[in-house]
Amino acid sequence: MILPIYLVKKFFNALIICGGVSYSIFFIFSLIGYLNEKYAFMLILHLSALNSIQIFTIIPSHLFILSFYLLIINLKSKNELIVIKEYIKLRNLFFIIIPILTLFIFIEIKKDIFSTNIEKIKLNLINSKNLEDTKILISSDVDKKKFIIFGKYNDNDAIIDKYLSFETLNQTIYRGEISTNLQLYEDDLFSIDSIIYENDNFRYGNSNKKLFENFVSYWSNNNTINKDKETDINSNFNIIQSILFNILFYLCISMIFLSKKLVDRGVNNKKIFLIILLIFLYYLLIPKIMLNNFQFLFQFISIIIFVLTFFKIKQYE
Repeated sequence: MILPIYLVKKFFNALIICGGVSYSIFFIFSLIGYLNEKYAFMLILHLSALNSIQIFTIIPSHLFILSFYLLIINLKSKNELIVIKEYIKLRNLFFIIIPILTLFIFIEIKKDIFSTNIEKIKLNLINSKNLEDTKILISSDVDKKKFIIFGKYNDNDAIIDKYLSFETLNQTIYRGEISTNLQLYEDDLFSIDSIIYENDNFRYGNSNKKLFENFVSYWSNNNTINKDKETDINSNFNIIQSILFNILFYLCISMIFLSKKLVDRGVNNKKIFLIILLIFLYYLLIPKIMLNNFQFLFQFISIIIFVLTFFKIKQYE
């Protein structure tokens, strides 16, 4: 019972060190980036701090790899890794690190939510003075998102100053519309004319078009409104695929770090580092690739590749 506690403590010590170093680097680069903006210095500090935390939520796997690597280096320097590998089976080692793996996998699955919440806090800090004059509606449908921004609504005169909407697919804008000539009719919002971006072209629309129903009731709600309309089938498949993909990635990385090869002091660390780097890049890039009708098949193949990689690493143990 003492050894599992010892290893967990060692890992969290490495996690704190790597987390502190990574946070400092992210903070400095974020600070430099915001210095060009015309913000108060205290606001820049707050935004840089939030930006650094947001990077951790976007790529938590980098922290896992760095912490595990530092742990292994520490254990090897004191010859503790040889003793651990000699008396503890690989299966038992995995039982010890299961809580750590579960924590990181949970963060990976929820990282979009964490990142979005931090982004809202940053947006509120930047627009704190004008927040009462702005409403944002965010709706999502699987990999698509739509953002609608309303600006400066006058309750007495029933006038709204600006309407802006844009739709994204895999974080790329493919359609947008902006209008400053707006009119309210029976609580619905209409545009007299607007500029529309679609198919990489801009065009002018001058038709009397309904943009939003029950606008007045929406304005009385919170500043940022979220609506999700994912279909149950797609949503369930994406959740299952995400869980399997993340589990296999962390198992492969853990398997490499806990392999017998690392016990040997004469092992080529560059080769192992290259393998980890390739798996890490594969893990980061695959979710960004969108193949429309073949997306399910592509995700299934990506999981199969990870399964084969896992068993390939395991056979040497």
